[in-house]
Amino acid sequence: MSPRIVLPHLAARGWLVVVVGMASCGCEKLPWTSSSSSTHAAPSASTPSGTTVPSRPAVLPLEIVAKVNSAVISKRDVELALQEARATVEAAGGTWKPLSTHDDPDQYDLPDLLNDLVTVELRAQDALTRGLDRSPEAQQSFAYLYRTFFAQQWLRWQLDRIKPTPEEISQFYNENKAGFRNPERIRIRQLIVDSEDKAKVALVKLLEGVDFVELAQQVSSQPAAAQGPLVDKWVMRSVEKAAFAPDDQNVRELLDPALEQAAFAIDKEGGLSHYVKGPDGKFHIFQLVKREAGHQKELVEVSDAIRNHLRLKKLNDLTDELKAKAQIERFSERLEGVSQ
Repeated sequence: MSPRIVLPHLAARGWLVVVVGMASCGCEKLPWTSSSSSTHAAPSASTPSGTTVPSRPAVLPLEIVAKVNSAVISKRDVELALQEARATVEAAGGTWKPLSTHDDPDQYDLPDLLNDLVTVELRAQDALTRGLDRSPEAQQSFAYLYRTFFAQQWLRWQLDRIKPTPEEISQFYNENKAGFRNPERIRIRQLIVDSEDKAKVALVKLLEGVDFVELAQQVSSQPAAAQGPLVDKWVMRSVEKAAFAPDDQNVRELLDPALEQAAFAIDKEGGLSHYVKGPDGKFHIFQLVKREAGHQKELVEVSDAIRNHLRLKKLNDLTDELKAKAQIERFSERLEGVSQ
């Protein structure tokens, strides 16, 4: 995870705010790197284990897009900044559009991005000149960022190596078929009255063909239930919602088993349930609006999800192996002094 600054041009021109990683531009002048050609005294930054931080790779002359004193900004620096900007825009729900290579005063373009990278480099150089890299706070922040950055590099490296085979994916699917299905779900209307006599009268009228919604407006204690959440959203059996859609706000459940049984027992769309006494002491009548039958998902539908699951499982296994080999001490009682 790299330090970030906000590009004011984007907010000023109506764009979503994009951030540029300082570590992706002109970084041989940042506190955690060193360069033999630097005109500033470079600190001997090292990791917690004593390994010197890698210096920035050499840049071919034709790859240089800017120079700031003795530091260079390369095409790769620009590409890394664009990658981070794009990820930020898309994470905020925006659509990324490539930046123009031409300097246009009315829109944010690549020359503007390059100017921002130059600004970052200038600020970094001045920070070093003023000795900001020698403060305990800066060094502690770098140690934290260092760990995070190389943990991310480890993840990328492992994910490039972990490639579940088709046989492994198929085996996992066959061993866990019960988890790869779409449960039955329904949309229903509900009419609620406060006595069994009223429920009998209402059910007779419905069976005679009276419109469910119109009758609910006349007699139901909750008229909106005839056109409300149970119609707008899917209803699953409680046990299946817990297993397949625990956090899906578009899927509801009938918390009382008797109500659930009555609603799911309706055999055709437009059909009615018998009246059922609910836990609220009132009597409920349901009308089935729509049903989607449950079905088994095919392997081709879930292979990507299985692949990702197996990769993450392997990552967790590798992490557990590292933990098993390491000497780890935790002093949880000291967390009480952490500022929040």
